[in-house]
Amino acid sequence: MMYRSHPMATGLLVMLATSFLIPVAADQECDWTGPRVDCGYVGITEGECRNKGCCWNPADFQDFPYVDVPWCFTQNAHPAEYEAAKIQEDNGGGSYAELALVKSVQPELGPDVTKLSASVRRVGCDTLRLTLRDADEARWEVPTHLFKSDILAGSGPSMNGACGGSATTLEYNLLPHPFSLTVTRSGDGAPLFNSTGQRLVFKDQYLELSTGLSPGATLFGAGERVSRSLHLARNGAPRPLWNRDIGPALEEQNSYGSHPWVLGLEPDGTAWGILLLSSNAMDIIPSEEKLSWRVTGGIIDMFVFGGPTPLAVMEQFTAVIGRPALVPYWTLGWHQCKYGYASVWEVREVVANYSAAGLPLEAQWIDIDQMDHWMDFTFDPVDFPVEEMQALVEDLHANGQKFVPILDPGIKVEPGYHAYDEALKRDLFVRNVEGDPYLGWVWPGPCHFLDYLLPRTAAYWEEELAAHHNILPWDGIWIDMNEISNFCTGDLCRLKPETESEVPTLPSSRQEGLGKDPQWVCHLECWEAQGLNSTQAGWAHPPYDIANGLARSPLGYKVMSVLNSHHDGSSEYDAHQLYSLAQTRVTAAAVESIRRKRPFILSRSSYLGVGAYAAHWTGDNVATWDQLAKSIAGVLNIGLFGIAMGGADICGFQGNTTSELCARWVSLGAFYPFARSHSDLHSTRQELYLWPEVAEAGRQALSQRYRLLPYLYSTMRAAHDTGAPAMRPLWMTFPEDVAGHRNDRQFMFGDALLVTPVLTQGARSVEGHFPPGTWYSLWNASDVVHARANGTDVTLDAPLERIPYHVRGGRIIGTAEPRRTTRDTKAGALTLLVALPGEGSGAERSAHGVVYNDDGESVVQARASPCSFLHANVTVRRDGQGSLSGTLKIAFGSSWAWPGGARYPDDALGGAESVAADGDPPIPWPSLAGLRILGWEGGAPEAVRTRSFRPSGEASGSQGQSVVDLNLAEGARVKDSTLLLSMESVELPLDCPGSLEIEWGPRKTAQYSDV
Repeated sequence: MMYRSHPMATGLLVMLATSFLIPVAADQECDWTGPRVDCGYVGITEGECRNKGCCWNPADFQDFPYVDVPWCFTQNAHPAEYEAAKIQEDNGGGSYAELALVKSVQPELGPDVTKLSASVRRVGCDTLRLTLRDADEARWEVPTHLFKSDILAGSGPSMNGACGGSATTLEYNLLPHPFSLTVTRSGDGAPLFNSTGQRLVFKDQYLELSTGLSPGATLFGAGERVSRSLHLARNGAPRPLWNRDIGPALEEQNSYGSHPWVLGLEPDGTAWGILLLSSNAMDIIPSEEKLSWRVTGGIIDMFVFGGPTPLAVMEQFTAVIGRPALVPYWTLGWHQCKYGYASVWEVREVVANYSAAGLPLEAQWIDIDQMDHWMDFTFDPVDFPVEEMQALVEDLHANGQKFVPILDPGIKVEPGYHAYDEALKRDLFVRNVEGDPYLGWVWPGPCHFLDYLLPRTAAYWEEELAAHHNILPWDGIWIDMNEISNFCTGDLCRLKPETESEVPTLPSSRQEGLGKDPQWVCHLECWEAQGLNSTQAGWAHPPYDIANGLARSPLGYKVMSVLNSHHDGSSEYDAHQLYSLAQTRVTAAAVESIRRKRPFILSRSSYLGVGAYAAHWTGDNVATWDQLAKSIAGVLNIGLFGIAMGGADICGFQGNTTSELCARWVSLGAFYPFARSHSDLHSTRQELYLWPEVAEAGRQALSQRYRLLPYLYSTMRAAHDTGAPAMRPLWMTFPEDVAGHRNDRQFMFGDALLVTPVLTQGARSVEGHFPPGTWYSLWNASDVVHARANGTDVTLDAPLERIPYHVRGGRIIGTAEPRRTTRDTKAGALTLLVALPGEGSGAERSAHGVVYNDDGESVVQARASPCSFLHANVTVRRDGQGSLSGTLKIAFGSSWAWPGGARYPDDALGGAESVAADGDPPIPWPSLAGLRILGWEGGAPEAVRTRSFRPSGEASGSQGQSVVDLNLAEGARVKDSTLLLSMESVELPLDCPGSLEIEWGPRKTAQYSDV
């Protein structure tokens, strides 16, 4: 509620308060960034507020939308403290303590827990875990079996002693009076967490913990929400975490996902992270002095990640919550969808039109239009009959394309509907406060919601998916509305006394031909439950209101009631945030079991750990230039949440796009990890072929995407192995480049590709920031940016049909000849794109890279074959006469560095040979088509020679090697400072186990000494 006062009235009341010595809250008793509990009434003035002994501060947070928090609030700055009676250390470097309450605060937030048990444990060398629990009574904790994490399951690195002694990179200190924790990084002593002097509050429904911050730290995370920037403004505004059906159109409002973790980036480029493993509703508050968590239940289970680099923090964070899933290769293609396709025949036209326009189309998606009255696992018998849908999918598969349908969590209450009857019979639905299946309202009308925390729900869900797949062999599953979204609000609901014919099921604008318009509004009678016990009453009306929707909206607003219960005994109040994690976990396992292939799941809602099972997108955005720009931060955040496969609806979901906006969006979105066009029922069509300029922008951008598929897939594998985001902010790769710390108008894909989008209508040039090094344009390699040590800003040409893409000097990436599908592109030969560092690197310049390859669909094993990793290194030398020569060395190995530090090439072979002997399946490597070397400052080479190595007698020639002189007179040429070495005439194979060396230059240097 907003409170405003008249200045004259306020001044008079202040004078009266002073004259009559009415107690007024002192400033030291009030923290404007602290928890605000209402102390006033509508229309209260500042003077009236202060005369009540309360605090006054207008809710005005810099560079932030209005937040409806009380302007008049109870005193909230008194210290809250516990003390440790004794602190015990264990042999592994951990500590335990019993804490007793010594200073209680704010009784209006509930009674304090008087005794706590505290533990600090090491998780590996670079992570500490602080846990605070009620010493006397068990409380809600996040169920760790939901995570694909050895650490949380207790089978990963030892919680204590994994680093022993001086090997640890973190040091900590527990102070007993009052209890506090400080964590520093060994060596530089950098403070990572420090609760000294901060309040520690542990009540039944209110927990508060804070850490001090360095003045220059830039913060990221605390999502999901759309924002003007990727970084968190340290302005004291609460960032609420509570999943709900709110898209990116509403700035800074809590949205589909909740990720209670923060990454801090210091001015020197070092980084740290803090994760609070909690599923309760909370506010995270970044301010100039501190970072605070205010949580409505559960325990404090906090992880501190020591870094010291941003990539190291991501590796530590995802080691706890689960590494990102490796997606199937085909998901890196172009995806098309629309809510509002009128029929299966219209979808066929879309597929045919993409082909006719010469545009790639990897997967066709269909929204709820295909369903019979929007019920899961059904087909509209008129517009999407089963036989025609089967024929569509059969044709897609014949062309190497894929099909993905949608599913929603709500199962319609309709006797005779198999999915409903079976779930009801097995008692699989979430229960309301009276113990009956909870009734909500979504697209199909009255619905119950499956309880995915119940183990036996998994068997039911797999059976329904399998039956659906037997009818229509889809390739992936799209899960929508799983926050859970509910069009009604209430603890208990029932059908209104109206006939079904009165419920709107026809389009609201049929005359416009927009197709079926689902039941948008609630058609149930709902009410708040009465006669609640004290615990239930606390859930319904918690003592602390998070800033839900920036308006302190009730937690049960348009979601399931917080009074609902799951079969494991947990309440929706505690478990609400976990729905997407539980559902994607079960769905991924079911899809893998059904298809016997790597699963692909797209989930709208998300929580910590969802990335181990599913992809995620930013949801219902809007076709505006503002949303185009904000999509960058949105998708970057998805990567920071540990979800490698993320994207935004390209060209915009709501509203009508324009040809210029769509052209710019496809050029940008071509390098989202997940690239899909999707629009709303009431939006105009926006397939890429509808405008000539958009079609051309799509052809150019998607040609680059498909050409770079080997690199994109390798980056996704690195994300799966290390947690490094695929699409990442510049500072993730260049943390010491301070100018990039707040750059959210550009991004990188992996560590080698820089994308500089055009985000302004009418612009035909764009300013980009280039981190230190040499950068080559993918459109014209002679356009080179040599960035200084502190980075360089450059104005770049950006015609409507394309935006700047640059590759980083010193890197080698895999490329392929782009075709219409990923299947056909993958079947072609491999070309290595070598981007040399600048001439200032010395007489010898080197580039390196790793290309990952597998069959693209088999279930990923915990241990990848070393034969899947091709390591390439190129060295270019200039002799005393100024002539250039170069050497490419290729070997296979299991890590992202040169194989085991091996000396090339001889001892790089043993590991691959032994792995092959262990029975790993063969890796289908293509032949090497050639090299494209950017930054070549010489003429075409006079001679090229290859030398290949095979283990023990697999090749002719002595000691398992063969040497071949290649006549590349026709295949070697130099253009625009690029050397092109074509190997297509010899079809040079890439075989593992084995290795390869290629040397080129003047004839006198292209010779090998005898081995």
